[in-house]
Parts: sequence; structure tokens; C-alpha cells
Amino acid sequence: MIPVRETLAAVLTDQFRVPPEEMSPETALASLDVDSLAVVELLFALQEELGVTIGEDEVTPRHTLQDLVEMLEWKLQQKSSEGDR
Repeated sequence: MIPVRETLAAVLTDQFRVPPEEMSPETALASLDVDSLAVVELLFALQEELGVTIGEDEVTPRHTLQDLVEMLEWKLQQKSSEGDR
């Protein structure tokens, strides 16, 4: 399976200039200065990196990094299950 946590951290570091030391599972996107517009940009980047579809209404600045990781892992699992059929 794709390393979701590492992919998320890389996108946040590379594209949003978030220092790695500011990221922990309980960190909310808003505390990383990721506002609603930046959430959309983040979702597009993650869709491209992970190959899953993420609705704009599925993630808000209030979500934590752990929330996002769990949702992305679930979506990857669903995608994998659909591919097995």
C-alpha cells in the first residue's frame, strides 16, 4: 500500500512549506495555516499523488492530519478492493 502519512507530509512540506516539526497526527490543518482554499489545493495534490478522488466537502481546515490519513487509507483500500473485482 502507498505510504499515505509520508505522502501527506511530503506534499505539505514541498508544496505548502510546512516544517516537518510542526506536523503531528493531532495537528489540525488550520493550525498549519491551511485555510479552505489551501485545502482544495492540498486535495488536488493528494489526488494526483495517490490516485484517489477526494471531494472538496470531505476535508475542512478543522480536520487533523490523522483524520486525513485515515480517510485517504480508506479510499485507497476501497480503490484496491474495486480493482480486485
